[in-house]
Amino acid sequence: MPENGSGDGIYFSLREIGIILALSVLAALTGALIPSYFFPESRLSEYVYGMLELPGPGAGVLVFGSILCFWLLLGLILVKKPGTAAAMAMVLIAIDLLFGNQAVIIQSLDVLFIVAIIIEAGCLFISAGPLWKYFLPLVLMMLSLVTLGIALLGLAKQGEDNIALAQFPSVYYVFGILGLCYAVICYRYPGKYFVAAGLANMYYMLHFWLFWGDGFASRFPPDPAMMPILFLVALLGGIISASAIYGIEFLCKRCRLRGEQVQRTS
Repeated sequence: MPENGSGDGIYFSLREIGIILALSVLAALTGALIPSYFFPESRLSEYVYGMLELPGPGAGVLVFGSILCFWLLLGLILVKKPGTAAAMAMVLIAIDLLFGNQAVIIQSLDVLFIVAIIIEAGCLFISAGPLWKYFLPLVLMMLSLVTLGIALLGLAKQGEDNIALAQFPSVYYVFGILGLCYAVICYRYPGKYFVAAGLANMYYMLHFWLFWGDGFASRFPPDPAMMPILFLVALLGGIISASAIYGIEFLCKRCRLRGEQVQRTS
């Protein structure tokens, strides 16, 4: 304990530990427990594949992966210490082990820690240099154009069995156009949160394909042509989460500046 009697720990202070625990509980509630309550068994998958007309497997990463990225990034901007996301992932794993309502397998737990490490590394080492300024917009543009091309050619499919989509592929156009819009935004305003969350969510998707299911790589889409739209969905989910974090960070800075101005004038 430090000499100032503040009750700080060796690395994280007690206040920071409280933030990590609180955000981890919120992440568990919003990312697993609440969705499992409202969408028991496979009903969430049915919603994603039926209502959103997305192919699979793995489209649910738009929900689960994006929520995870949001809370991990929020922990990083509030605590402002390396290791925060990794600590939150460990708490999430503990919560899953204690309260998870399904059989816990190592493949479903290690992805939490790996995603946290990707976000940590991205926030620490990614800069606004020319490599990352062009990398993310280029990936977004390529995936979006492929998605729009699939829709225009009438090759859109839905569901884990990749059944041909009978109706107009409106969701394909929405994700394709949204991807192109974000390509422009990420080029104009390059940010490490965009890259970190986007890559982390894409890995979440890849991890699902490789390690979940009956055997190695047993969950890959039956039609490989559907992989670009699924990667785009995952990438956009991470980027949208990062957009929310940038908004929260902006508001926090505004509140901090206003507080400093009030102190100076009082």
